[in-house]
Amino acid sequence: MHASAFVGLGLIGWFGVLACLELYCAKRAHRLERGNDQRLLTNFGFAVLILGTGAAFPLAKLAASATARSWGIGVAPRLDLPWFAVFALLLLMDGLAAYWIHRLVHHAPLFWRVHRVHHADDNVDVSTSLRNHPLELLLTIPGSAAAILIVGASAPIVVAVQTIGLAATIWQHADVELPPRLDCALAWVIVTPAIHRLHHNPERRLHDSNYGGVLTLWDRLFGTFNPARERGRVGLDAQVAPPDRLLQQIWSPVYGA
Repeated sequence: MHASAFVGLGLIGWFGVLACLELYCAKRAHRLERGNDQRLLTNFGFAVLILGTGAAFPLAKLAASATARSWGIGVAPRLDLPWFAVFALLLLMDGLAAYWIHRLVHHAPLFWRVHRVHHADDNVDVSTSLRNHPLELLLTIPGSAAAILIVGASAPIVVAVQTIGLAATIWQHADVELPPRLDCALAWVIVTPAIHRLHHNPERRLHDSNYGGVLTLWDRLFGTFNPARERGRVGLDAQVAPPDRLLQQIWSPVYGA
């Protein structure tokens, strides 16, 4: 079986494990705020759109890796860094690029129209990690490709870092509550579900924080880290389109800000 198939199956398995954990946590906490079927169809519909329209974009990242290696571009080939140093460097650089792109789509009105599709979800769970407008790929892919060129990482390292990023995205949207001390300890390094849930709060001062994807490092460094407190609301107060209607959400970027 091809390596990409193992990666895909691994991510699907990770998604399934967290989905089951969500159900367990919801039952244990007696929570009734589960989303409806239409919401899930909308979120999975966006996943199909991303896979359909963005199938060529992973190739762009591998092409960036091949270009860097063949032309000797980037830090890694010039300094002859060992694989673990290249891996750590790419993880940091890719996270830095993702952090600033995420800030950009929150603060630039035109880009926010696209990104708010993700924030429009009125529940946050693993399915929310699938809910991204395909137009966002036009920003995220070039940023990630630039990080790969700067580092000059090989294809296996690129695949490893991208897989970690996808797994982290699923993890941080999972509707699970960790013990407070464990959550606080993990949040010194990685983005936890509680930390990212705050990012989905409808209040602007709260959702304009915690932009990090894998690590909390960049939020702490640039002053946008916001520690999780109590379980708060999620979604958007001013909706330009019903959050659980796929076609209306697809076209929502052309509506008013």
